[in-house]
Amino acid sequence: MIKLSNRHFGSLCGLAVLILFGATAIAQSLIEVEASVDKANMRIGDQIVYSLKIDRDADLTIKSPGQGANLGMFEIKDYEIHDPIERDGRIVEQYDYTISVFDTGSYVIPPFPIGYLTSDTTTQYQFITSEPLEVTVASIVNDPNADIKDIKPLFDIPAEYWPWIIGSLLLLALGLAGYFWWRRKNGAGEPVFRKEIIRPAHEIALEELAQLEGRGLLGKEQHKLFYTELSDILRRYYEGRFFINAMEATSSELVDILESEGIDAESVRYTEGALNNCDLVKFAKYVPSPQESGTTVDLVRRIIERTRLEFAAVEHVEEVKEENQITG
Repeated sequence: MIKLSNRHFGSLCGLAVLILFGATAIAQSLIEVEASVDKANMRIGDQIVYSLKIDRDADLTIKSPGQGANLGMFEIKDYEIHDPIERDGRIVEQYDYTISVFDTGSYVIPPFPIGYLTSDTTTQYQFITSEPLEVTVASIVNDPNADIKDIKPLFDIPAEYWPWIIGSLLLLALGLAGYFWWRRKNGAGEPVFRKEIIRPAHEIALEELAQLEGRGLLGKEQHKLFYTELSDILRRYYEGRFFINAMEATSSELVDILESEGIDAESVRYTEGALNNCDLVKFAKYVPSPQESGTTVDLVRRIIERTRLEFAAVEHVEEVKEENQITG
């Protein structure tokens, strides 16, 4: 058993304190976190901005706070992530959260933990936290002893005004009746709103496909225009059928979207082939043969027929319901 004198024990304690403060100083030099609010006093329902600024070494990897921050009793209404600023080997990142609370009192925004990894081979996150912030929420009523005033009474119209008011209303009613009678007599009674007939997406796409083939663009050697409109027909069909943003997506992005939507693999493969054929003509100036063009058109038609929305007849649905009621 090793015995330590008081002098040796004091030296060891001092060394431990130096090591602890040294590690803290190194961590603070690697990364610093600053939290602030644009105002510390607010009223119920007001919105304030809570800002989180991270100043770190460029070699550090941090776990981004993102949009789902835990700010205690405060509700996050909006957020903004600023572009990182890099200078002198350090990176400054700022996250702004628009927050609100709907009760009076003093509230504390809790310390916000930021996880970070150093540039070595460790995979264990270390954490640094921001300082807690206190925010005071006051009532909308400034004076707590103020009386609530009653609403103002109804305004009484003097009796001598009533004949004029009634006469004006009668003249207005007669004028409106005469106007509508004139419109009806002169056949101007068209309905203001018309009921729009919603057509199935496959019906519209097949009709557009037939119109495209009938324009004779391939015979005029307008291959790029033909394949551009062919690609748009297929993309508009997918937007109307599956409600996806197909017009703005690239061909590869659209294929990924279709796979994520659960479209069957065969239809996705057909789609990828049709879009690739269209892209070759649109972007690589490839001139296809008439047989190749016919094959691509048939491929688009096959995709539409495979994925079209099928409608069940009302009579069949009613028969199924009756059968279920009998067996039940």
